[in-house]
Amino acid sequence: MTDGQEQTAPFARKKWGAARSSPPVDCESEKSMNNTEKNRSQYDTTFKDLFGQPPQQLLQLLIGRSAVQMLPVEFASTQKRLPDLVFQMADDSIFHLELQGRPEEMKWRMLMYYPLIRQRYPGKILLQMVLYVGQEEWHPRSAIEEENLSFRYTMVDIRSIDCRALLASPVLEENILAILCRMDNQEGVIREILYRISALPTKARADALTKLVILSRLRKLEIVVKTEAEEMALTFDVMENDVLRPLFMKAQMESEQKGRLDGLRDGLRDGQRDGRREEATTMLLKLLRRKFGQMPEWATTKISSANLELLENWGENILFAQSLEDVFAS
Repeated sequence: MTDGQEQTAPFARKKWGAARSSPPVDCESEKSMNNTEKNRSQYDTTFKDLFGQPPQQLLQLLIGRSAVQMLPVEFASTQKRLPDLVFQMADDSIFHLELQGRPEEMKWRMLMYYPLIRQRYPGKILLQMVLYVGQEEWHPRSAIEEENLSFRYTMVDIRSIDCRALLASPVLEENILAILCRMDNQEGVIREILYRISALPTKARADALTKLVILSRLRKLEIVVKTEAEEMALTFDVMENDVLRPLFMKAQMESEQKGRLDGLRDGLRDGQRDGRREEATTMLLKLLRRKFGQMPEWATTKISSANLELLENWGENILFAQSLEDVFAS
């Protein structure tokens, strides 16, 4: 993932973003940037949870070796440098795996990590790899060739891995990663993962479903996951889950809006938007009351006068809000 400052979540180790410039920042652009950062933090945290132990099946697929333990990755510096995952392998070599969710320059960051890891673990062979998990196609250079410098590492797109290889793992966390791999039958793969999740106790099942939905967003498959879960009668309360609730609320609203658009004439567009706004208002008030209790008058007044875009943004804010005021913050 990207380099930067350490975050609170155990795997959200880097922040995206830069220092504010002096001109005023457009509120909508700033909100979009904040939402993007929150989504990346979700992915980082989810991947860290899945890699609580060395993912042996994935490591076999990537480099044909097994790991014996996870190694610490915090290096002393005026600025903390935190590679994503470092493993001690069974052959006593060191494997550094960097997870990348979007196309961006990686070679200098990988070069920066190389001496830090080698100094921490001297005398050991170090293998470095970037595992790309993003949606866009990306074929970057994975080497630096200059007059006084030659450096290279391996670059792998997780979609080059057949999902069946990770489904064959006895470890559920690796099964969940299969949703990012190459799939010939998306619904079948998702059903297989959900079937294994269904055997978990209630709390663990909800946790695993949350991770699956977060990763499914990298492939735009969150609605497929929900549909397959419902068809399997795999019960989980979306509205009680802080991650699933805003995702499915927004998806449901978009789906219903699309269905109405398909059935309405052009002359009904204004009336349709009013209906969408009314539904969004009802849904937002329901979620706010569920999380924060009875709504004060100032909040209901604010909601009743808001446009559809604001209502949808506030609905997404509920995921991270610690207070009612946080929901309405820009």
